[in-house]
Amino acid sequence: MKKMVLQTEFDKKKTVRWGDIPLWTASFILLFWGLGGRHLGGSEGRWAQVTSEMFQNRDFFHPTISGEPYFDKPLLTYWFIAALSAVTGTLNEWIMRLPSAVAGLVTIWATVLLGRRLWSVRVGRLAGWLMLTMFGLLFWSRTAAADTENLAAITLCILWYWTRRNKPNFTTFVVFYLIAFLGALTKGLGAVAVPIVAILPDLVFEKRWKALLKPSHFIALGVGCAVYLSSFIYASATSPQGYNSDGLSLVFQENIQRFFSPIDHKAPFYTYLYSVPMLVLPWVPLFIASLVGMLLMWKKLDAKDRWILSSIAMIFLFFTLSGSRRGYYILPIVPLCAILMAVFLIDFVNARTKTTCDWGLNIQKYFCNSAIAIEIALPFILFAFKIHGNREFFIGLGLSGVIIGLAAWLVSLILRQTTQVKLLGTKQIQDTVVLIGATTIIMGGYFCWQSNIIDSYRTEFSFIKELKAQTESLSADANIAIFPKYNAELLYYLGQNKQVQSLNDPDCWGKFFKSEQPKVLIMQYRYISQVPSQYASIFKRDPDLAEAVNSWDSSSARKKKWAAWFLENDKSLMNNISIEKETK
Repeated sequence: MKKMVLQTEFDKKKTVRWGDIPLWTASFILLFWGLGGRHLGGSEGRWAQVTSEMFQNRDFFHPTISGEPYFDKPLLTYWFIAALSAVTGTLNEWIMRLPSAVAGLVTIWATVLLGRRLWSVRVGRLAGWLMLTMFGLLFWSRTAAADTENLAAITLCILWYWTRRNKPNFTTFVVFYLIAFLGALTKGLGAVAVPIVAILPDLVFEKRWKALLKPSHFIALGVGCAVYLSSFIYASATSPQGYNSDGLSLVFQENIQRFFSPIDHKAPFYTYLYSVPMLVLPWVPLFIASLVGMLLMWKKLDAKDRWILSSIAMIFLFFTLSGSRRGYYILPIVPLCAILMAVFLIDFVNARTKTTCDWGLNIQKYFCNSAIAIEIALPFILFAFKIHGNREFFIGLGLSGVIIGLAAWLVSLILRQTTQVKLLGTKQIQDTVVLIGATTIIMGGYFCWQSNIIDSYRTEFSFIKELKAQTESLSADANIAIFPKYNAELLYYLGQNKQVQSLNDPDCWGKFFKSEQPKVLIMQYRYISQVPSQYASIFKRDPDLAEAVNSWDSSSARKKKWAAWFLENDKSLMNNISIEKETK
């Protein structure tokens, strides 16, 4: 009898293992394929330039950008990139995004295990597929930043709590806080606060908070705090002369002050009402249907079902109450949203909720079919918007759309014909499997292929490439300046070993023009009107190098184009500046 039980458990584990292979195969492809195919964009430039300057300065505790202190984020994500760079001997887009992609994989793994532990294998696996195909996870997992590492730490903390929930001892507490505070070293103390907010409903409703009054809990908390503070204390104690940025003071400013009295990012209080749907795209209809359906069944829910709803509500409330709001801040809610949908579809589709579920799935089908149609029709759409001037771009993007659209349609057709309701449980699950198959192709096609095609024709990189070539031909003592402040992405691709000046006040302008060396002034067109008036005459002539303008660029996009003026130290230029100064 014992032998039969062991054999049954072995077969069950074997089934689970084989059933997970498609999920992990798709996860590796969607997270890692073409990861380095795009140039850096947005905040990625800061991670690239900070890491690059860490190697240049041989200082990994005092981050800088163009020589100026930049301690706005903790050090761990820079160290991840630096470690990979040291091992591989290179620092490129793939290396810089790899930690985020690995963190995305860890997040999916933790989501699957959490769903499996609290509900069932089927819930965990379905939650993993939904999580993998969400815009929020794919976008940030393929971006060089700290957000996915932060997300992974938070999800692991929640998983660890439920794994060790009935063992409230020192080991349980210290591992929880180590995960949380290491996560805090990637982005901020939200990695500590959000898991606590997430598990708070269970602690309160089940009266488990009393276990936290043990001395072992406070000792573990102290260990976590010590690990978190150690890098900041060391950085402060070894701060080089002139480094006027303190990591600990920025911890307070970026985490505590920003929550209660923000200095920026003051979005409206309803920001997350539309930010959460954007992060869970394309599964918005199904998420709303699941939320409504679960609430309709509230009285029949058990403790863990109520916890998932309460946890989502608590995280939403926590970020809403913060004075500083940005759409991606609430990314940690996404794994719980994926689990909620999986729980609803597998455990709560009954006579009372069937209408709600069918409503959500029907709209979801419309979204999916529309996406397939848009992909197939992409060549005609590009032609209608007159984006056919560049033949290679038009053919490359248009052809990719047709291939992705047809592949998604074919996969959905095959899944519809091969899946059986008897094996899957309900028709709703069958519909979801078909939708997941098509969505995986569409999302994977966009992030792994189409986004790289689009990026390859971004005009700013042709400008930077030419600017780099021309500045390298100048003398070593040439002065290069950016107005009004540095752009980390541009600095990284320029690859200057010397500091590039930021003309952020009139004194900087004066020092820049007093030098006798050749000068290069770089700025975007939108800032020309902000140039100090005594230097305005410089920009009456066309720039020596300008970013190309596409026929489809909007007026706002044209204003963001880059331009560069190569200024020799000739007397006519200095006389014009002097005359305007005297006039003032």
